[in-house]
Amino acid sequence: MFRRLLACGVALLAMALCACQSSTPASAPVTNAAPAPTPAAAADPKVVEEIKAVLDKHDKALGEKNLDALMETFAPTPNTVVLGTGPGERWVGTQEVRAAYTEMFKDYDPGSMTVGCEWKTGNSDGSIAWLAATCVAKDSLKGKAREYPLNVSAAMAKQDGRWRFTMLHMSNPTAPPPPAQQAAKGK
Repeated sequence: MFRRLLACGVALLAMALCACQSSTPASAPVTNAAPAPTPAAAADPKVVEEIKAVLDKHDKALGEKNLDALMETFAPTPNTVVLGTGPGERWVGTQEVRAAYTEMFKDYDPGSMTVGCEWKTGNSDGSIAWLAATCVAKDSLKGKAREYPLNVSAAMAKQDGRWRFTMLHMSNPTAPPPPAQQAAKGK
């Protein structure tokens, strides 16, 4: 559970490389994707840089296990939420989000996390932003290497002149795919 939260933080750094940009790389394996926004709908480059700075701050604090700096990237509102994959993986409000990250810090070896995102997208209107990515995370715990897929989505709002997360969601499939998907892969 907390491994997924951790991977989310690092995935955000990877998403920062193209957060809020108006196009998806041609090599991205996306199906049923919405059309790319027109240039008029593209995010302001200044906004993109501001959001990237928040993502960088989050990931630096995560890597350093600096809880106070990490929490500065979240909106201090009672409905700010971090979501995981399954039932019960919901942390609402500053205290619960802080508690989730406190536990997450126990679930990885420092400096062992890497995330590669094969698809990422996002946009902003200048006051709210959304981000999404599909990634593969790698880390270790007590020297044992781990690898797992990760989907990440986030919403941010500009409050008092600063961008902050209002919602951060990551999902990590932990079971084999449904039988229909397994059969299709075998053909």
